[in-house]
Amino acid sequence: MRLIENWFSERYSDNLQLSFRVQDQLLSVKTDYQRIDLFNTYDFGKLLSIDGTVQLTEKDEYIYHEMITMVPYYCTARSESALIIGGGDGGAAKRLLNLGIKRIVNVEIDQNVVEISKKYFPDLASSFDNKNVELIIGDGIKYIKDTNELFDLIIIDSTDPVGPAEGLFDRNFYENARSKLVDDGIIVTQSGSPYYQPEALKMATKGMKSVFDNVKTYIAFIPTYPSGLWSFTMASKSEIKQRKDIIKPGKYFNEDILKGAFYLPQFVKNIINNSI
Repeated sequence: MRLIENWFSERYSDNLQLSFRVQDQLLSVKTDYQRIDLFNTYDFGKLLSIDGTVQLTEKDEYIYHEMITMVPYYCTARSESALIIGGGDGGAAKRLLNLGIKRIVNVEIDQNVVEISKKYFPDLASSFDNKNVELIIGDGIKYIKDTNELFDLIIIDSTDPVGPAEGLFDRNFYENARSKLVDDGIIVTQSGSPYYQPEALKMATKGMKSVFDNVKTYIAFIPTYPSGLWSFTMASKSEIKQRKDIIKPGKYFNEDILKGAFYLPQFVKNIINNSI
């Protein structure tokens, strides 16, 4: 007798998908903004999916969260305040707290993401209980347009540039973000898989270069994201360079990664150059 196996698959194209064998599905909910699914997998622990795409797993979330926070942190002259757009799981806020940032505003559009994370990823979502974190449930695009506060870091921890996240990749948003950065501050966004999602990288690069003089892309290896190769794009009004602090390593991030992440394969450079 053959046992029934359950699988969750993220489809990359009509001919390719990555599948995870799952023990059970913990929830499935359609919110006002997106569909959220949560699975308990055999190899990666709990897996959070939004609109059919992997957002995080217990086993490798630290890579994404370290790279979207620690790289820009060590490329700013100072990092005392940060704005996170998205990041409803709490992982980015947690990493920023570990770096010693005293003022963090986290704007998440979907309350359900926060509540699910508090229940199923409490280690990450515990950051929202910290007195240094102000959690706002609302539209990050509107917030960044209306706020009068300036930040050292702005982190766009969003889903792919479709649906509610699409406006986080255009020129108008980056113009508003530029006005809310200190002179040597940095904005960073996840910009997708260069291999399977080159348009996301093009959108981020084109949008930032239309507003900022200094734009850089860096990469990381994230096993559960499409192709494993993931890109981040950051920008500043000032020259982007590594600060001279002693680098405190994470589980993935260290001084070598900080330097090496900016060395890009030629096909990634071609995508960037063709986006202008």
